[in-house]
Amino acid sequence: MRHLVVIVSSLCFLSACGKAPENTALLQVQLTALEHRIQAEGELYAVNAININAPQSTRGPRFIAELTAEYSSVAPGDLVIRFDATQLERSRRDAANALSGVLADQDFKGSQQQAELTNIGLDQRLVQQEFAFADRFSIDDVQIRSRLEILDSMQNKEFLGEKQSYLNWQQQSFAARSQGELDLLQLQKGQQQGLLEQAETGLAALEIRAPHHGILLYDTNWRGEKPEVGRMVFPGEKIGSIPDLSLQHLKLQIIEQEAVGLAVDQLVSFRLTARPEQVLEGRVKSVGQVAQSRERRDPRRYIEVIVEPSAQQDFFLPGAKIRAEIQANTLAEVVAIPLQAIFNDEQGQYVWQQQGGSLQRQQVTLGAKSLTHAEITAGLSAGDRISLLPPEQ
Repeated sequence: MRHLVVIVSSLCFLSACGKAPENTALLQVQLTALEHRIQAEGELYAVNAININAPQSTRGPRFIAELTAEYSSVAPGDLVIRFDATQLERSRRDAANALSGVLADQDFKGSQQQAELTNIGLDQRLVQQEFAFADRFSIDDVQIRSRLEILDSMQNKEFLGEKQSYLNWQQQSFAARSQGELDLLQLQKGQQQGLLEQAETGLAALEIRAPHHGILLYDTNWRGEKPEVGRMVFPGEKIGSIPDLSLQHLKLQIIEQEAVGLAVDQLVSFRLTARPEQVLEGRVKSVGQVAQSRERRDPRRYIEVIVEPSAQQDFFLPGAKIRAEIQANTLAEVVAIPLQAIFNDEQGQYVWQQQGGSLQRQQVTLGAKSLTHAEITAGLSAGDRISLLPPEQ
């Protein structure tokens, strides 16, 4: 009897799965307006700006010795940054001392080579004179001189000939050796002259001055730090900029998951954080194609959106914080239901539609979406009732 009761209870439970109980969360589908608005934050930036970069004329890093305050108004010729000259002056002094040493070595080596060449020349002339004397007064007659004297005279002439050949070889070898030494000294001289010129060029570029009127802005490095006195900068590194305030745009950062339906020319309303009471308008000028991370510790990725204001305002300043709302999509009189009521599997998207006293699976086709609702282009009509939860819940 107990088994019979269990079987009957199970059958009753299974038969109730497809029915819509009285407490099921049902929603009647209606024609409504579908608005997709995206909230974003960003800042103003100048479209045209002259960059301030560390000079590339020196090797190695440089240190900031003097810095004009950020957001200062500058005129042409005003000092922006002055770099420390200690390292460059040390390099110039070392290069000048090394160059003086090379020049002294060149003078000494030239005098030494000239003295050695003079000695070789004197030895050559002496050998020539001895050879001419021996040839002039050589007597081969045995009646006048003995055979031993004649042989000695012949050996002396042979010795003088060998000595002359040796001196000629020594002269040629000396010329090749001395030229190599002079070339090495000349190479060292050119190297030290290059270092000296580089140091002097760096000393001449210790100051960066403003090229035109504007406001001074500094860039942050990868750690979010702005330039300060004592900071090290590398050749060519961008330090800041002097923007043209006559043309400024908005740069917005939107979370990748929320950037649905973004397109060029969409309407944007925004407020400056410093002026929350004033609402301004603009239009999307460009949408970034690749999402990027903004901070190391933030796992979210952001899409960059550029907005062109409808009008330039006198109070626009680069770097001013912005809160904006993008009207990504607006559709009037469409069938739209909450995303919560849409389910999907390998067969596609579907909803649970009330048909009679039960919930039936109904395939649907989606159109435009917002962050909370989706347009239904096929599968539902106004007046249909759907469940926000699956039957098992």
